[in-house]
Amino acid sequence: MLDHFDNGGASSTFKMRYIVNAQYWDPKSGPILFYAGNEGDVWGFYNNTGFMTETVAKNLSGLIVFGEHRYFGESVPFDKAVAFDSDHNKYLTLQQVMMDYVELLKFIRYQYGAMDKPCIVFGGSYGGMLAAWLRMKFPHVFQGALAASAPILYFKDAPTAPPSLFGDMITESFKNVSANCSDTIKQSFTAMMDIKKRGNKDGSWDQLSTVLNTCDKITNETDIDNLYLHFMNGFSYMAMTNYPYPSSFL
Repeated sequence: MLDHFDNGGASSTFKMRYIVNAQYWDPKSGPILFYAGNEGDVWGFYNNTGFMTETVAKNLSGLIVFGEHRYFGESVPFDKAVAFDSDHNKYLTLQQVMMDYVELLKFIRYQYGAMDKPCIVFGGSYGGMLAAWLRMKFPHVFQGALAASAPILYFKDAPTAPPSLFGDMITESFKNVSANCSDTIKQSFTAMMDIKKRGNKDGSWDQLSTVLNTCDKITNETDIDNLYLHFMNGFSYMAMTNYPYPSSFL
């Protein structure tokens, strides 16, 4: 359903993509292992979640199910050229997404004769938030949840999460490997900001361009800010995707 809360019951439908893998499933004892897809193509998550699709599925003889998040991948209710404009994106809400997954699980249980099988919902990052909320909101559908890196309390101005928390965790990831590495990264960022403040009177910006071999010469403070963000994103993504197995995710 495009709108699960259409009281008139005349809401249109759209095609939602999902993946089912019964390779390890034991219909007598195996649970349903459901991945709550987040902002991206469902195959991207499936191909990079080996812990669930291999380790957990084998150990528990589980039925693997991945749901694709509405408005992403091929599960787009409208033409992609207009799907995100203000006239069409009003159906992109948490409530609608969670109901998609509730209805998908009802369908899977019926199709696979698994009406009495428990379902554990998995997710990471925003998908982890979905996993936690699905367990909280629909405990009769999802009997457990593994919410990895799920910032369910990390909202703007939230009193429970300090603004520096994400950066602190990224720093800790590098420090766990090498305190010297972590300190060097911090020193490099500090030096970059010092160069920004000094200006180019002493040729500091030119030197920075040379040392880092930038495509274009640094000519203003915005260039340095962009360079800072470029490096910060690189370190952040390395920490976020530091999986214990090979991955091409992100």
